[in-house]
Amino acid sequence: MYYELLFVYGTLMSGLSAHTFLFDSEFVGHGILYGAKLLHLEEGYPGVIEGEGEVFGEVYRVDSLTLAAIDLFEEFYKSFPERSFYLRIRKPIRLIQFNDFVDAWVYVLNPLIIKNLSFTEVPFGNWKEFIKKLMKL
Repeated sequence: MYYELLFVYGTLMSGLSAHTFLFDSEFVGHGILYGAKLLHLEEGYPGVIEGEGEVFGEVYRVDSLTLAAIDLFEEFYKSFPERSFYLRIRKPIRLIQFNDFVDAWVYVLNPLIIKNLSFTEVPFGNWKEFIKKLMKL
């Protein structure tokens, strides 16, 4: 079995609904993805696209089985990327506590589907904080 680093910025983060996928994965640290915009989709979950800005999230060390399960959850089909909702790509992530960069997998919205989505841009790049403020409205 091999291990990979995975950057998560939405429902897979600690304390959120899909974090159970990472129950036996090692938390590496909090991270920042630069050159990205964070979107809150009308369906109630986030997505990342390329753009000006930064996205805050968490980095985990995951095994190949966990990554495969998350691929299914995120509707990423390695053999059919054009049919995928998210694409899984490697991006440099700055680990905040170490002030150093690592390469990690990130799920980004498939550019082919963005025009069909309704969303709100998350101006400060932190979905967890965005959701907390949204819940207080």
